[in-house]
Amino acid sequence: MGDVGALALGAALGVMAIVSRHEIVLFIMGGVFVMETASVILQVASFKLTGKRIFRMAPLIIILN
Repeated sequence: MGDVGALALGAALGVMAIVSRHEIVLFIMGGVFVMETASVILQVASFKLTGKRIFRMAPLIIILN
């Protein structure tokens, strides 16, 4: 799925959450992507500053597979 498909899917999820008045579900689902992005940022920053890695691999979703 490219950028266009991901954008449409994300917009549809957001609209469905707002229309059904379950915005908290949107934040929970979005939290997965925030955690994945944060793991990459932490891994890169840690490696550049100290030369050591925090996780074996980043993004975090690879470790969970």
